[in-house]
Amino acid sequence: MSNYRNEQKQLDKQSLGLPLNKKTYIKNLYPCYLGIVLIGKISPSILEKLKFQIELVFDSFFFDILYIGEKKFDTCLYKLNTKVEFDLLDRTLKKVILYPTNKFYSTIKKQMSDYILAFGLGLTDLPIYSSSDESLLFLFGETNFKHNCAIVSTHNLMDLEKHRIVEIRIVKEAIHEIGHLILGYEHCLNDSCVMWFSANTEEIDRKSNNLCEKCKSELEEIRAINNFYNVTLGKSWMNSLMSSTLTFLSSP
Repeated sequence: MSNYRNEQKQLDKQSLGLPLNKKTYIKNLYPCYLGIVLIGKISPSILEKLKFQIELVFDSFFFDILYIGEKKFDTCLYKLNTKVEFDLLDRTLKKVILYPTNKFYSTIKKQMSDYILAFGLGLTDLPIYSSSDESLLFLFGETNFKHNCAIVSTHNLMDLEKHRIVEIRIVKEAIHEIGHLILGYEHCLNDSCVMWFSANTEEIDRKSNNLCEKCKSELEEIRAINNFYNVTLGKSWMNSLMSSTLTFLSSP
């Protein structure tokens, strides 16, 4: 258990802070399959919207995005290495239990193995802290490059008066963590890009749910390396080609 390090202090870091401007290429084969697992009390109603947005941002990177289960997180079994901290979302500042991210990675990895998937994404309502840096509390999300998976916690994304905003925040953070899996460790320096590091919900709300042009160009480099193309652009190119061909054939 911790000594309540964050007693009366606002948390400045709520997502794993990774080095800026450090280009790291993750070796994966694309396209591939992505699985999403719900851990704890997460409504499956978010899945359709989440899948749509992921496919929109990372067009053609995934053969399919699969829902690979809803897992109950037995807190009694995971008491080891938990931390107790004041919940800054609660005006009474009651204490809550935070769980280390590696507990979630083991669950996600097991599901990935069962379904033979390259990538895995977990969503949980439970508050989490980083297993790799225990000073990072109440994370929005974290990525594990060794196991090609990520976890997003909705705990500090919640707003009881703005349900729609909460869904948008979840989508943004999920895209952000998947972006790390594909693009690497670094964060984007463009504060409107979804890969911008957000220290609080206000910064999440300000940024978009899409990549900036620079990050999009990095996706194109990965497509070129793996020899596949953007489906949307491909369809546009094919339509243009077919239109030109029909015009040529109908010409006198």
